[in-house]
This record gives sequence, C-alpha cells and structure tokens, in this order.
Amino acid sequence: MNNRIFFVEDDAAIREMVASCLTDESFTVDTFAAGAAAIRAFSSDPDYALALIDLMLPDVSGIEVLRAIRTASTVPVIILTARDSDADKMIGLNAGADDYVVKPFSLIELVARIRANIRRARVYDGSGENSQIRIRDLTLDLSKHTAALSGTPLSLTRIEYEILALLASHPGQAFSKEQLYAQIWQEPCYGNEHVLNTHMNRLRAKLKAAAGDDVSYIRTLWGIGYRMEE
Repeated sequence: MNNRIFFVEDDAAIREMVASCLTDESFTVDTFAAGAAAIRAFSSDPDYALALIDLMLPDVSGIEVLRAIRTASTVPVIILTARDSDADKMIGLNAGADDYVVKPFSLIELVARIRANIRRARVYDGSGENSQIRIRDLTLDLSKHTAALSGTPLSLTRIEYEILALLASHPGQAFSKEQLYAQIWQEPCYGNEHVLNTHMNRLRAKLKAAAGDDVSYIRTLWGIGYRMEE
C-alpha cells in the first residue's frame, strides 16, 4: 500500500518534526525545503498517497507548487498556512487543495487529516460500482468516476465529483453541510464549512457554465444545506 507523503516546508524545525511524526506513524516522507525543487521532483515521480504543502516558501509560492501538482495528479493535497484569513484559505482551495491546516497545528490533528484524506481517496479510486445516474442532461458513470452534461464531459476535481455523485445518488434529498462534509471527508465537520463551500461553489459554477444560467441542478436550501433537483 502506498504510504508515501510529499512534504514541502521551508522551516527546518517544522519539517523535521512533522517528518519524524509521520515516519513514526508508518509513512514514508520525502521532504523539500523549496518549491522549485519540489516541482521538479514531483514531475519525475508523482506516485504519492498525499502531498502536504506550506504556502509560504522562499522561492516559488506553495500555490505554484499546488498548481503544478494538479496538472499532473489528483493526489490529495493538504495546505499548511500561517494565514488564518478566509481569503487565504479560499485561494488554496480554489487552486485545487483538498484540505488545509492552520499553523500552529496539533500533530494529532495533522495525522488525522492526512489519514482521512488518504482513506477518502482510496475509497473513491476503488469503489468498484458499476452503474450510471442520469438526471435530465446530467450523466454520471459511477464505475468510471466521470460526469457529462449533454454528452460533454465535465472536468471535475475528485471532491467536486464526490459531492456531485452523492447528491445525484439521492435526488430530492436535502443534505446539511455537516452531513455532506462527514460523507465526503469521512470525519465530523468541526466548523470546516469554508472547505465544503469552496468546493461546492466551484462545482456549481462548472455546472452552470455547461448547462446555462437558467438551468439549476443543485439547489441551496437556506438554513438547511443542498439538494439535487429531480
């Protein structure tokens, strides 16, 4: 089983502390102190279970590293940031991160987040389901993990697809944000609504761009959550 972690962090103390902790937890950790070297390394060997990326790097930014990873792989990515503002978190999530952890962080929490994201990715890759869902012009192939609108493939991230598949599998059913987060991330929400909101907004924008402004597939239920329109 692949337990390799790709870790980019310029602070030597944090890098060594986290690497030591993850090694004790039976992970293999490849560490990088600069973004440019990390990008070159990942491009030549992208076989990792998860990438952990600090946003503040001395050469290129962590966002550039994240974008380079996203062009080559769907590996789960957790960003580490000392910036606790919603705007900074959203920048990372919009660039393709799956999750974020704010510095200073608990090693216990970090390990839990890493395991949850890896577990979710493995469930996604190995579901083995063999069925299709069709809702009006939207078609999902659950065995191939693909979605299309009017026959045109939708370019979705792993999490965007999981959200869409969950809602489409239960058309008309209302899901609270807490329920969606728990189903997708396989852990309680703990106030991480901004993570879900960002992925949901990006998914809905892609559906709207493909279907048109006058067509709605996912409806917001104010004070409740979301549902897939039947």
